[in-house]
Amino acid sequence: MKRVFLIVIDSLGIGSSPDAYKFNDVGANTFGHIVEKCFLGKVNIGRKGALYIPNLVKLGIMHALQKSTKKNLLGCHNNSHIIGSYGFASEISSGKDTTSGHWEIAGVPVLDDWFYFSQKNNSFPENFLKKIINVSKLTGFIGNCHASGTDIINNLGEEHIKTNKPIIYTSSDSVLQIACHEVFFGLSNLYALCKKVRLFLDQEKYKVARVIARPFIGINKSNFQRTGNRRDFSIKPFSTTVMQKLINEKMGQVIGIGKVSDIYSGVGISKYIKATGLDELCNITIDEIKKSDTNTIIFTNLVDFDSNWGHRRDISGYARGLEFFDNKLSQIIDLVKDNDLLILTADHGCDPTWKGTDHTRENIPILIYSPNLEKKFLGHRKTFSDIGQTIAKYFLLSPMQYGESML
Repeated sequence: MKRVFLIVIDSLGIGSSPDAYKFNDVGANTFGHIVEKCFLGKVNIGRKGALYIPNLVKLGIMHALQKSTKKNLLGCHNNSHIIGSYGFASEISSGKDTTSGHWEIAGVPVLDDWFYFSQKNNSFPENFLKKIINVSKLTGFIGNCHASGTDIINNLGEEHIKTNKPIIYTSSDSVLQIACHEVFFGLSNLYALCKKVRLFLDQEKYKVARVIARPFIGINKSNFQRTGNRRDFSIKPFSTTVMQKLINEKMGQVIGIGKVSDIYSGVGISKYIKATGLDELCNITIDEIKKSDTNTIIFTNLVDFDSNWGHRRDISGYARGLEFFDNKLSQIIDLVKDNDLLILTADHGCDPTWKGTDHTRENIPILIYSPNLEKKFLGHRKTFSDIGQTIAKYFLLSPMQYGESML
């Protein structure tokens, strides 16, 4: 029986990548800075002391961090017995966003630039907005700027409720985000609007990675909060992912947990399981591993690390999340059988100690565990696509266009 359990710890970068200077991210180190802050006793909200992640450590994450940074960092102890293979990878895709990272992991790097709404204010051109308003039969939008999702809801949520005008905003990523109230505007209406905008962008040849529905609830800015009903309406992958190959060549199954299906626009996903919150994501992953059969990929994205703690620069929250996940990881490791592959990785960085609120251009860890797999250093991988190529070779699929197998 052959199965792959692919878990993306969203945004867990392990040190700035060789091209980080292009993104003003030289020195960013999501995991390393969290380890240091914990070791120094500066991250004690809801937890205390040095970061306690024994399962990630025995899979080799501290070794991967030291190899990536070429430094001995405070709190980075690597004297545990290693049970898996470890390495790190740099990205060849042009962006440091969720879509680019995930697609490259699946063997489809994004080598051309996405379309970005780069102006901080009046981010969406007037003519562009007029066309969307006409297509969607709206009276208008509010917002139209770069913004933090929580801040813009607090600032414009009451106006949105009064006017029924959706809040539209963006960031340094290739995204168009629309926030609406679940009750006053309606969740189904928000989804329908985002689908129309996605269709418009595709028809007009705007290469925007994602249209994101950001529903929220509450009566006023004192109690507005985003809900777990976020949905991403992504552009479709430009070529065949390793998941599609498994389905097409081996009649295999790909179980997408969390926002995985949205990231690939449903392409190459046999079964989509909605889940929100780290606890639910971990529990569903464990349940699906127990039920899964041969020629199956269980693909989980742990979004909270990015959306709840990375972007919000919440070091304590990120550390608590890592310790919570590490506890669940012991159950996952116990379920890995002789011919299975467990692969832990990330899609980019989002250093909670870094300036601003954007992603950071970083190397990512690659931790691979199987009881029968040789324990070794996997080296510095030149592209995330080595993960996709490894999965393709493991399932005896036709080779991917990018990447080299680590097996």
